[in-house]
Amino acid sequence: MSVMKTLIRYSLDLVLGSGKAMRIRTSQFVLAALLMLASIGVLFFMKSVGIGGMGDVRLWAACSTAGLMIVYALIRSGYSLRWSDPSLAFVQMLFAIACNAAAFALAGDGRGVTLPLLAVILMFGMFGLSIQQVITVAVYGLMLFAEAILFSLLRETERTTYYLYGAYYFMVVIVLASSTFLTWRLCEMREHMRHQKLQLTQALEKIQQTANYDELTGAANRRHMLQLIQYESQRSDRSANPLLVAMLDIDYFKRINDTYGHQAGDVALQKFTKTVQEKIRVTDTLARWGGEEFLILLTETELDVGLICLERVRAAVAADVVKFAGSWISLTVSIGVTRYQPGEAFEKTLTRADEALYAAKAQGRNQIVCLQQSTDTVDSMPDISKVKAG
Repeated sequence: MSVMKTLIRYSLDLVLGSGKAMRIRTSQFVLAALLMLASIGVLFFMKSVGIGGMGDVRLWAACSTAGLMIVYALIRSGYSLRWSDPSLAFVQMLFAIACNAAAFALAGDGRGVTLPLLAVILMFGMFGLSIQQVITVAVYGLMLFAEAILFSLLRETERTTYYLYGAYYFMVVIVLASSTFLTWRLCEMREHMRHQKLQLTQALEKIQQTANYDELTGAANRRHMLQLIQYESQRSDRSANPLLVAMLDIDYFKRINDTYGHQAGDVALQKFTKTVQEKIRVTDTLARWGGEEFLILLTETELDVGLICLERVRAAVAADVVKFAGSWISLTVSIGVTRYQPGEAFEKTLTRADEALYAAKAQGRNQIVCLQQSTDTVDSMPDISKVKAG
């Protein structure tokens, strides 16, 4: 039984291909080919039972089969990937309508059975073709069936038959027009669904942005930073890679609000955030921790490297100015930094960073203080590293 399954799977892979995209294209071709083969069978059946006026069905069948084999070879070999439509749906439809029109001309008294096949052929194009292509197919179909009817009329002698051919052509017009209209409606529905999907995606992105980032500054918010802290601390525990936490506080920020107003304070926060983000690495994360207080998470960073990075931040903030309503507002920042100790509760790390920040502010602001152990005090020089403003 397993040998049979393996053989079947191998045969399907050989005929349809093993890749998902290739299988979709070849499967669509197989459905179209089965429709064509069924049409060939019907015409041979009518020929065998003696339907009058039929032409050379064998030549028509040979040409139709040859066309199918060419299309299959182009798809299965991957050669069709060179074109914008690898499934060749538009080409297949043009070829199928041409075969259908030829069958109409050759079917003699049984030509009426070919018209339902035209409707089935057009159904294949409703879901894969653009409205421009469908219009092209409709015009192409009207021209071919007009030629097929003219060809058939040239062999008719009875006048009443002309009206019958007129009815045939009227049905062709109805089928082509209705399929074009339905395809247009489907295209509109697909476009509407794409628009709704885009709106939904944008709404989800906005919700995600609101959930993870501070609306005013664009920095990560406290909630998102806590998630990152949990992830990075666990990663540091596993890999023993250093992890630094820096607490930043804009010096005398209340004076800005009191002197220039809260709008100036908002502009200052935005400018400060932009300056800091430009000076930290892409692997580091800046978050607004609350008010004018910020937090930087420096992953896989040794202390000496982290201090250099933070000094670059401190110097950039001190050198920059905020322009507001004709005024030039200078900013400085105090920074407390510490290293996460593997296995400790991160609340202790944050408390240590906050103590280092308090020390930086107590010692004159606009400087960096590093506290490496939770038992350190501000006065314990062996355990306190200070980088003051130059």
